[in-house]
Amino acid sequence: MRIALLLHGSRDPKYVDSVEAFAKRLGVGYAFLKDFERRPGVVYVPVFVASGGDYRRAVQLSGSSVPPLVRWPGFGEYLKSLGADVYIFHGGDDEEYISDVRSLGLPYAFLEGAPSIGPESCGGTAAPVVLTRGVIYERIEAAWRSAGCGGELLPPLFEQEEFAAYFSRALKLLLAGGYSDELLPI
Repeated sequence: MRIALLLHGSRDPKYVDSVEAFAKRLGVGYAFLKDFERRPGVVYVPVFVASGGDYRRAVQLSGSSVPPLVRWPGFGEYLKSLGADVYIFHGGDDEEYISDVRSLGLPYAFLEGAPSIGPESCGGTAAPVVLTRGVIYERIEAAWRSAGCGGELLPPLFEQEEFAAYFSRALKLLLAGGYSDELLPI
């Protein structure tokens, strides 16, 4: 079975390079939603942090039943293991997305939407819950610094060694049919 990660996509070379390196590391292919063309014999795995319009579109186009990352077994535990004081998500106004983020039970802020990144978000460490470097990561970094936060900003998920190992294990479990709606540790 050939597997390809289906991601939002961006023209930002840092984003594209990050996706390419991550897919290569896992030994899978990748495709972007913006120019998606379904190919026979490929299982597409939508890779979105939480549900929202783009995730739902990816599911519809790919025919996949793989949930967004916040619903993957062990994802919440993985994030907790980072030991961040705040977890920063892209955000927006999609109620299902917001509900997904809340379900993790972690202290969070949104780049877009409330609660937004502000001085009250500042702590020793912040974990941007984004996949790659690029426009969104840079906007999070700018908002974090503009809020007067001087602590450590962790790298995006695709650059974290431990995340690649987690992702690989969880993906195998999901593709083997081991998914349930509960967030079970692996």
